[in-house]
Amino acid sequence: MEERERLECIERQVCEAEALLAIYEGDETLRVEFSGLDGAREALEAGSPTTELEEISMVLTFAGARDHGGGSLPSVRFSLPMSYPLNACPRVDLGSRALNGKKDRVLEALRSEAGNEALFPIVQLLNELVEEEAARAEPEEGRIEELVSTSPDVREAEGSEGDPGAPDTSRKIKILHSAPLTERKSTFQAHLAEVHSVEEIEKVMSELLSIKKVAASTHNMMAYRIQLENGGVLQDYDDDGEAAAGSRMLHMLQAVNALNVLVVVSRWYGGVKLGPSRFAIINNVARRHLQDAGFLEEEGGVCKSKSSRKTKR
Repeated sequence: MEERERLECIERQVCEAEALLAIYEGDETLRVEFSGLDGAREALEAGSPTTELEEISMVLTFAGARDHGGGSLPSVRFSLPMSYPLNACPRVDLGSRALNGKKDRVLEALRSEAGNEALFPIVQLLNELVEEEAARAEPEEGRIEELVSTSPDVREAEGSEGDPGAPDTSRKIKILHSAPLTERKSTFQAHLAEVHSVEEIEKVMSELLSIKKVAASTHNMMAYRIQLENGGVLQDYDDDGEAAAGSRMLHMLQAVNALNVLVVVSRWYGGVKLGPSRFAIINNVARRHLQDAGFLEEEGGVCKSKSSRKTKR
């Protein structure tokens, strides 16, 4: 591998690690720890990786769960080859009885992310697998009643007009709603829409807040990223009183490289404080909705909405 490619891999690894640390900082249910980051940062500053450079490794500890039989906390270790993500996938050691029989599923997911940053989606998958194992040992609590219809065209907002003479000068913006998730008496629901301008974001937010149940929620955190014609990205977030929640949602959008999308997560507080674990819940709800709605389908390593791949605006 050429030195230029090695530096690109190191830079992408460091950016991915820093995004994950920001997303899960202070999380009480999932701990993320990295080793080898300092050496990688020094190599980037020097502009020349040495042959003795230590590989970056990551250890996930699922603090909200126990291995079968109430033993140690489930943990997973990843090692990042020097050629990851360009020409290699992370090596994984599940190292937990709670994840026995899941290795094929994890390896398949890793292969599907070949050429892309894979850690965040794999962390999400592992978290789901651990939750599945924990749920088997607990009685089913019953289905959660939906707060807002999950029909994709239940709400529409008028789009922006765009440039004069350009095709599709006005459009209806569909607002998609996820199924709600209740965690220790707080309920979370994600909403998203494809957007191409700040004006469209304002119109979608106005339409969302016209729904009484959404307007009555405790917080409506949001983040967005828009691809600009000059190749840049317009992005921002709003915590709506839930400090650092919106910024972590933006980190998540950056980690999966989602473009031309606005994501909002509503939280109805139920009286029980969740602590830092609420940030992981908010990001999990948002990312699952992005995936379910087709906004994480990939083309050339970039996640875009379906229509943004079809139409150049």
